[in-house]
Amino acid sequence: MAFKFIIYTVPDCPDCNKAKELIESQEDMGYGECSLETQEQIDEFHRRYGHTTVPQVYLATKKQEYIGNYEDLEKFMLEAIDSRRRQTMMGSGFPIGKTVTVREHGNRGISVTEEDRIEGYNVKVNRKEKMKDITPYDT
Repeated sequence: MAFKFIIYTVPDCPDCNKAKELIESQEDMGYGECSLETQEQIDEFHRRYGHTTVPQVYLATKKQEYIGNYEDLEKFMLEAIDSRRRQTMMGSGFPIGKTVTVREHGNRGISVTEEDRIEGYNVKVNRKEKMKDITPYDT
């Protein structure tokens, strides 16, 4: 899933630099930067788009879909990475028709349930496994 972004920035902006670094950290994503270097450019950007903060991030498409600020970009990237992870799991032999549920039971640990769904019947086949608690404890 390759994405290209347009980032509106100003010089010496920590969040702008974080947004660029976040995109650069993904091998199939890139960006074009529109640096607002003068007060006139900043005023025109505010007049045209209504934004008063930077960075402002858009998808580099014909419609230039608006992503938002740095926090919104982070959420977008997490969703894209999670979507990629799910596609990879489904394409690598992850069992179709099975639901895997992880539940935390307070101090009693964590359980993993794998359910087979049978079409046409309201039946579930469960297999539960107790997982080892690997929470680090202070000594």
